[in-house]
Amino acid sequence: MTTIKRWITRLQTQGNVLQKRPTGNKYSEREIHGSDLINLALFRLIRPKSIIDECRAYLYNRNPANAPYSHSQIHRAEERLGLCRKVASTTSELAHLPINRMKRKNYWERPYPLGIRGMPTRKMIDIDEAAFLLEDQNRNRGKVTREKRCDAAGKYKKGAGRLSLLLGVSGDDQNPFAFHRTHVGGVNTYRFYLYMRDFIGWLDVNRPNEFFCFTMDNLNIHKHPLIIDLIEDAGHRVVYRAPYWSCDGAIEYVFNTIHYFLQMGDGVDGVDELEDRLDDIIFDLTQASFRRYFEHVGFPVLPHP
Repeated sequence: MTTIKRWITRLQTQGNVLQKRPTGNKYSEREIHGSDLINLALFRLIRPKSIIDECRAYLYNRNPANAPYSHSQIHRAEERLGLCRKVASTTSELAHLPINRMKRKNYWERPYPLGIRGMPTRKMIDIDEAAFLLEDQNRNRGKVTREKRCDAAGKYKKGAGRLSLLLGVSGDDQNPFAFHRTHVGGVNTYRFYLYMRDFIGWLDVNRPNEFFCFTMDNLNIHKHPLIIDLIEDAGHRVVYRAPYWSCDGAIEYVFNTIHYFLQMGDGVDGVDELEDRLDDIIFDLTQASFRRYFEHVGFPVLPHP
């Protein structure tokens, strides 16, 4: 009877009744398996930003017969599931409204003019605007001893040196190109119209007798009749992304890369130097092609004719 009780206790605490092996001072720990492992996978699928204690509480509430799992047991189970830690992002709740989900479905699955299905990736041009500040280069992390404050003298002033960047990138990896304009202040309809006019003029000179499909966020200044007429009169197309689904835009990830390279540099004293730095970064990115950004968000990988 004593042996049976010991086996039952070992099964409840360790999950098995296997014979012990001599391992020095180490001891066996029960692993997460069965329905608890399935519950952990489902919980991470539904709530990927949850902290580990929330996972422990969920597993215990789903199966109170088992004692709460430790942090290390959760970590090992997540490794077995192939989960890894990543920088998190947030998608607006409005993106999941039925009308916006339908627009997103149309964007990816319907042909022009409702979507981009069947459009070669090399014909796509993604356009958006972003604002950069001098403080974007101010690094917010460092290393010092525990009792010291991580502080250093700098020339960065809160809100100083705002520079707006209008950028369009092509999905063509054989002849990559990008077109950008920078100016101090925000972006309005007039400035965006001038940018599109210059961009289309640049295409007429550098890519004659070719048509392209512009894609951009569903903003009012992007959807202005002047902008649509300007694009269509030049023989090009335009398809707007679904509202609040910025993760479908390759240009958003390009901006992230630009911001990363800005933080790698140092010594920018003013807006003029910031503008020069942006020019250099965009030039280097163009040489490497933006095709991988388009493929990352879901654009088809189509061979060249």
